[in-house]
Amino acid sequence: MKLKVSLTEKIEQNVPVTCVGWSSTEEVFSISDDNQILSWSVSTNQPTKIAKLGNDMFATDMQFVPRFGTNNLGKNSDLVLVTTVDGRFHIINRTGRIERSVEAHKGAVLVGQWSGDGTSLLTAGEDGFVKVWSRSGMLRSTVVNSDASVYSACWSPDNQSIAYTNGKCVIIKQLAPNTKPLKWKAHEGLVLCLAWSATSDIIISGGEDCKYRVWDSQGRPMFSSVHHGHPITSIAWSPLGDLFAVGSFNTLRLCDYSGWSRALEKPQSGSIYKIAWSNDGTQLAGACANGHVCFAHVVERHAHFLNFSATVSERKLVTVKNVLDDTTEFLELPERVIQMLLRYSHLVITTPTQCYIYSTNNWNTPFIFDLKDGVVAHLELAEKHMLLIEKNTVGLYSYQGKLVGNPRWPNMRLEAVRAPFIALSNDILAVRDANDPKAIHIVDLTSNRSPETPTIIHHGLPVLQVALDQQGPTANRILALLDKSRDLYIVLVKSNGRTLTKLGRKIDSFKWNATTTILAAIQDAQLIVWYCPTAAFNSKLLQLCSLHYDSPELGRNPRINDFVGNSVSIRRADGSLINVPISPYPELIYKKIHENKWTEALDLCRSVNSDMAWACLAVLATQSNSETVDIAEEAFANINHYEKVFYIQFIKSLKSKPEQKAHLALLGGKTEEAESILLHNGMVFQAIYVNINLHNWQRALDLATKHKTHIDTVLYLREKYLESLGKAENNNKYSSLRETTVIDPEKIEEKIAAEQRRKLSH
Repeated sequence: MKLKVSLTEKIEQNVPVTCVGWSSTEEVFSISDDNQILSWSVSTNQPTKIAKLGNDMFATDMQFVPRFGTNNLGKNSDLVLVTTVDGRFHIINRTGRIERSVEAHKGAVLVGQWSGDGTSLLTAGEDGFVKVWSRSGMLRSTVVNSDASVYSACWSPDNQSIAYTNGKCVIIKQLAPNTKPLKWKAHEGLVLCLAWSATSDIIISGGEDCKYRVWDSQGRPMFSSVHHGHPITSIAWSPLGDLFAVGSFNTLRLCDYSGWSRALEKPQSGSIYKIAWSNDGTQLAGACANGHVCFAHVVERHAHFLNFSATVSERKLVTVKNVLDDTTEFLELPERVIQMLLRYSHLVITTPTQCYIYSTNNWNTPFIFDLKDGVVAHLELAEKHMLLIEKNTVGLYSYQGKLVGNPRWPNMRLEAVRAPFIALSNDILAVRDANDPKAIHIVDLTSNRSPETPTIIHHGLPVLQVALDQQGPTANRILALLDKSRDLYIVLVKSNGRTLTKLGRKIDSFKWNATTTILAAIQDAQLIVWYCPTAAFNSKLLQLCSLHYDSPELGRNPRINDFVGNSVSIRRADGSLINVPISPYPELIYKKIHENKWTEALDLCRSVNSDMAWACLAVLATQSNSETVDIAEEAFANINHYEKVFYIQFIKSLKSKPEQKAHLALLGGKTEEAESILLHNGMVFQAIYVNINLHNWQRALDLATKHKTHIDTVLYLREKYLESLGKAENNNKYSSLRETTVIDPEKIEEKIAAEQRRKLSH
C-alpha cells in the first residue's frame, strides 16, 4: 500500500493553509491565513474562490457536517463548522455565507468537530474549556474546565464521551454527570493532536515528543512510533477505521490501525496542520504550512484469494495476477476504484457510480450495475451472493449483478453498521443491533419472513464482533461472537434454544475458514485452530480437535489476517505476514461429509489414524442427522473414549427410533434438539428425565408444569438430590409447589419403573 501525493500551487507566498475539509469525494475546501475559502478540484488541482472571511477571522479548524446517516438535515447537509482565533465558531453554508456566529471561548478556538450523527458539535480552546453545542449553535453543556489549553478533542464512537488533551496527558470525559474521567500520560511533550476511530474504537495521539501512539478506549498502550525528528502536528482516521494518516514537517505517513507504517512520503509541504479523509476512504487532503494543499491517493491496495492476487496499481487500474501460471490481467475502469474484494472466484470492484463483478474464469466481460446512492459504505461476499450497503439502501446481489433482495432488520441505522458488526453467509445475515450492543439480529435470506417477527440472539455483554461459518446446510449454520470481556462464543442460529457455548477466553482476533467450518483465533499471543468448533460442549474432545501453535515468531500482539485453505495468515505487530500451515485432513473430512460420503470419511481416518481426525469424525457423526451410529462408535473407540462406546451400544439397544435419535443428539451436545425430539414424539417423561440427569432442574419443572404430568416426580427427585448434597431448597418455585403437592415415594418409584419398562418394551 502506498500514497500517491501531489501538491497544489501555492495560494500566496508565505500564507499557510490552516484547515481543509471534503465537501464531496471530488472537491476539497481550504481556508488559509489570507482568510480566503477556496474550493479545489481533485482531478485538476485547480482552485475556485468561494468567499473571503472577515479580516480578523483567522481559521483554526473546519469540518463539513457528516453526510452518512444525516438525511434529516435536509438543506443543512452542506453546512461547514469553522473555528477562528477570535474565540468564535461559525456555521457556514457551501457558498461561503455565514449562517451563524457564536462567541464560544476566550482566546482562540482550537478545535471544532461535529458529532457522528451531525446533531451536535464540540469546541475546545486556549482557555481550557470544552463545550458541547446544538447544531444551531445553542450551548448545551460545558464539559471540561481545565487550567491548560486544549489543543485537540474528539467524540467517542457512541457520542457519549469526549477525549481531549491536557498537557502531556489524554483525558476521556463522559457526558453523563457524576462520572469519573479517565486520565493517562500519553507523551513526553505536549499532546498536539488526537483522533478516536468510530469503527475500531481505537485512539491515536501525536505530540511534541515527535511520536504518535495508539491506545485502546481504556487508555492502554498498543503501539508507540519511532522518533520522527519533528513534532506530530496532525492525525486522522480513515472512515473504515483500518488506516490512519500522520502529518509532520515534510512528512506524511500512512499507518495500519494497529500502528505500524504502511507508507511514508516526504512532500515539500512544511508542517501539515490538518489532515482530512474523503468519505470513501481512498484519498486525503492536508493543509500545509508553506501554502500548498496536499492531496494523497491510496494506491497499491491488495486483495488475495487462493492463487489470485489483485492490486489497485493506479486510481483507475487494477492488476490481477494468477500465481499458478504467472499470467497478468489489467482491468481498466472508467472511474477510480473505491472498494475491491476478491473471494469465492469473483473480484468485486466499486467505483463512485457503478459496481463491477469479474469472474476469475473470464476477466474480459464483467457484470456491471449502477449504484443507487453512489456511496458504498460496506461490502460483504459469500459463496452464492454479495451484500452491498449504500448510504440509504441494503442490497443482496447475485454474482450476475441481479438484485436478489433487500434485507431489513429492526433499528436499521446504516450509519452504525461497521465491518465487525455484520456477517454474511449463503443463507443467513447477522447484524448487531444499532441501539443494543448485546443483541444480534438474524435475517433469514432464504425466506420472505417479515421484519416484524425478527429472530434475535441476546448475549449478556456487549458484542464486539460477529462472524458466520460458510459451509454446510442452513440447519447447522454457526454464529461466532466475541464479547467485551474477550470471550468467544458459538451458537447454532437455527437451533430452538440458541444456547451460547463458550469456545475460548482472552481472544484478540478470530476468523472462520473461507470454505470450511474451521475456526482460528489468537489467544494470549498464540494461535488456536478449532478443527471442529461444535465439540465445545466437551472440553476433552475440543482439545483433541484443536491445534495450539505457540511460537516466538508470532511476536507480541499478532492478529489473524486471513484464513483460506490449509494456511492461516498471521499479521505480526511490525506488519510482516507469517503463514502457519494446518492439517489438511479436517477439510477433507468435512468435504466427504458434506457430500454424504461417510464411508470415504471413515476410510480416510483409518488411513491417517490420527486422534485429531478420529475426534472430528466422532463429533460430526453424533451431530449428524444421518444413520452414523456405527461410525461414531468406531471413532470413539479409536480415541479410547470407551464410556461413549458403551453409551452408543445402549443407544443401539433402544427399540424406539426417536429415542435413539434423541440420545445420539445428547451425545453430540445438542440437548435442545434431544428434548425437542422426545416431546414431538410424546415422550414427556423422557424429556423431563433428560433434564434431571443434566441437573437442569428449572427446565425439568417447567416441562412438568406445562404438560401437567410428573410434577411430584420432579419434586421427589429434587429432594433426593439436595439431601445427598446436604443442602436446603433455595428455588422459590420448587418451595411453593412442594407446599401444594402430595409426594408419595412408593407411588413415584412405581411410576418411574413403569416408564422404564414401557421404554424397553417399545
